[in-house]
Amino acid sequence: MKKSIWIVGIFMSLTLLSCGNAIDSDAAKVANLQCEAKELAQSAMSGDATAMEESKELLAKATKLTSELQKKYTSIEDQQKFQSALAKALGNCN
Repeated sequence: MKKSIWIVGIFMSLTLLSCGNAIDSDAAKVANLQCEAKELAQSAMSGDATAMEESKELLAKATKLTSELQKKYTSIEDQQKFQSALAKALGNCN
């Protein structure tokens, strides 16, 4: 009996840890899109019209991905973790 409780405890711990890694990974994907869009928008300000169009496309992808992730992370706790991970990842933008 104790062994089965121990096994369930390990399984739950691994599940929670993997969920955290997924949140970080998903936040990094959104942040990468937003960072690239920001860089392209800066290029567009110097007169590069194609960069502006690419920037808009990346922002659209980031918005779509964020919308999909909001459906994935439905609990308030997961949403807060995602927002925190996103803010951290966006802090690494150049």
